[in-house]
Amino acid sequence: MSYGRPPYSAPSDLPSSPGVYIFADKEGTPLYIGKSINLKSRLAQHFENSRDSESKAAHFIIQTKSLILQTVDSDLAAIILEANLIKTYQPYYNSATKDDKTVSYIVIDNSPNYTLKVLHRSDLNLQEYTSPKTQIYGPYPSGTVANQLLKQIRHIIGYCQNPQGKRACFYFHIGQCPGPCSGTISLAAYVKHLTRIKIFLSGRFQNLMESLKKEINANARKEKFEAAAVFKHQLESLQIALSSHQYSQLLILPSATNKVLEQAVLLLKHPKLKNPPHRIECYDVATLSQENTVGAMVVFVDGQPAKDEYRKFLVRTNKLGDPVAMKHVMVRRLGHHDWDRPDLIILDGGVPQLSVVSEIIPDDIPIIALSKKRETIHFYDTDHQIVNLNLPLHSSLLKLFQYIRDEAHRFSTTYHKKRRKITTLG
Repeated sequence: MSYGRPPYSAPSDLPSSPGVYIFADKEGTPLYIGKSINLKSRLAQHFENSRDSESKAAHFIIQTKSLILQTVDSDLAAIILEANLIKTYQPYYNSATKDDKTVSYIVIDNSPNYTLKVLHRSDLNLQEYTSPKTQIYGPYPSGTVANQLLKQIRHIIGYCQNPQGKRACFYFHIGQCPGPCSGTISLAAYVKHLTRIKIFLSGRFQNLMESLKKEINANARKEKFEAAAVFKHQLESLQIALSSHQYSQLLILPSATNKVLEQAVLLLKHPKLKNPPHRIECYDVATLSQENTVGAMVVFVDGQPAKDEYRKFLVRTNKLGDPVAMKHVMVRRLGHHDWDRPDLIILDGGVPQLSVVSEIIPDDIPIIALSKKRETIHFYDTDHQIVNLNLPLHSSLLKLFQYIRDEAHRFSTTYHKKRRKITTLG
């Protein structure tokens, strides 16, 4: 979709799905390209930031004549699509504030090494590569993103870091290397294997799936069933990765360092939050016409998701409303004395949720609510008066809280959709 004139507040018809967005000038030239797990939320932040005339957003939004969106099915697809669009168009505002030691690339070495590695932009020399277009992929916003993509490639397709070796590498033994190091396949066959990795990093997922299907059928016809099974596993792993949202954190990457967690104490000035929160729990409820109401708890430890501690709740109560449903979830959570105690509780909601839930929370556990409309943080002061706090939208602490809140929302919504499907089928 595109908009003929640049609005100074976010358009109301934006999707909430993962995707990539392009701010373009009157010639259609991209000024800035970005990605998000939630396009509507992220673009609202850009337009909010543009109110500061000195911000980067203000500079590119005032020149914008069209806003182009491309939604995708997964976070992984958004990460790769954004990188390829930035590589193609090289928008000015994507590079103007980027540190060469932060922006990273995935590089495939020249023959005969063919090793895969992550390099910062400052360490990249194009003249060292025989075919930079098919050997260098990115840019990615950080080494973390690039290394996570390599980890995913190893899981789906597999690759070898010593293809000329004389003995099998560790990853060959766990099924994540095709085996040039062990002599299982030839170097020429491994070069063909690398082509699939290049297709993956180019974002041509449909082409890759078709290629894998052809390999499955061809090997099955020749009764090479073990080889067919290998390609089938790759195809299934790819389909799972492209249908999941397990990489949503890569779309946001808040700086969840100890320093940011310390800001929670300094910036919030919450009367009960005396130390940086080691364990943060966030809660959300999802419902449609007060039916199939569910709740969700996500847990972050030292600023990182602890997904094995996520929990889902089926809400059964005759009383209506999100605040009551949230309280129902919290009562059940507090009944689990075997679970670790939170250092901070975040509610996806506003003052109504906070007022209803706070009355059952132990006195020594700080609790806040984060509302979406203005990203306002709500909590009670020592006199039990509501504090409404608006941190700057570029605040690392706010970004961390938004990420946690959005993860809780994603988790509850996914569970709600499953419950609705079960109810409909039943």
